[in-house]
Amino acid sequence: MDKVRILNLKIPARHGVYEFEKDKDSIFELDVEMHTDLSIAGQTDDLKDTINYNEAVSAITDIFTEKDYHLIEAVGQTICKKLLADFKIQKVVIKIRKPHAPIMANLDTVEVELVREK
Repeated sequence: MDKVRILNLKIPARHGVYEFEKDKDSIFELDVEMHTDLSIAGQTDDLKDTINYNEAVSAITDIFTEKDYHLIEAVGQTICKKLLADFKIQKVVIKIRKPHAPIMANLDTVEVELVREK
C-alpha cells in the first residue's frame, strides 16, 4: 500500500489533564501516515487523484485546536475518524508527541501512536 506522510507537524494547543497545561499554548508534534493507492495519481499527475495534503493538514489542525482535550489519545482518535471519513484512505497511523509533558524524568518526549483502518 502506498502512503502519504506528514512529518513533524507542529501545532500549538492546550491539551492535558492538569489545569496549568490549559493556561497557555504548548507545541505538540504530529506525524500522520495515510495509506492509499497512489497508482492513478502517478499516471494522471492530477491532484484530484491523490490526497491533498494541504487539506489534510487543515483538517488535522482544525481538530487539534478546536477544543482542549485531556488526553492526546482522544484528539488522535478524533483526527483518525475525520481523515478516514473525508479522504480516500484505507488506513491512518498518527503519532502525537508531547515534548513538554509534565513528567519528572530525563526524556525527549512522550508519544502515542494510533492505527485505524476502514
